[in-house]
Amino acid sequence: MRERDWLNFIPGMAPAYATWMHDHGSLTRRIQQNCVQFQVRNIFTGLSMASIDETSVLQLPRRQHIYTRDVFLYADGKPVVYAHSVVAARHLRGAWHTLQHLGSRSLGTLLFTHPLVKRAPLRYRSLKAGHLLYRQAIQLLDTSPAQLWARRSLFTLHGAPLLVTEVFLPEVTKLNGGKIGA
Repeated sequence: MRERDWLNFIPGMAPAYATWMHDHGSLTRRIQQNCVQFQVRNIFTGLSMASIDETSVLQLPRRQHIYTRDVFLYADGKPVVYAHSVVAARHLRGAWHTLQHLGSRSLGTLLFTHPLVKRAPLRYRSLKAGHLLYRQAIQLLDTSPAQLWARRSLFTLHGAPLLVTEVFLPEVTKLNGGKIGA
């Protein structure tokens, strides 16, 4: 995966996904407003090797260790978003030290309430079955869709970048009026 594969705009995206993908506010807050019960389920937190794409965006040397946080966001018991967040390990001792203590709390709560956090423009892409993020995102689904839509954004705090990628699962399109499937 290359940085240039992430676009500023994707024509032909289904409107049910586009409304979620193009929202610049807190995804956590939006999901909470459209369901009765919101939950974050932590899948993995810890050190891993950065992908070439991630090292490019984070401006890190190749084969760099990063801190990774992978979670599923649930609305009324259904997984609606897979979120993959990465930051250079060295920033855990500085700007992003609270990241490793979030547990099952939402990262969005931190990102959208801290007055010094800055967000770069959103970037988008379609993920197919061969993509690592696609494979990670579908692990809880009964069927595998032909593609998944993803967005990502770079957040900075005191000059330290944090890359957040959100993969939208089919159930997100069913959120409406506080109930899944309404």
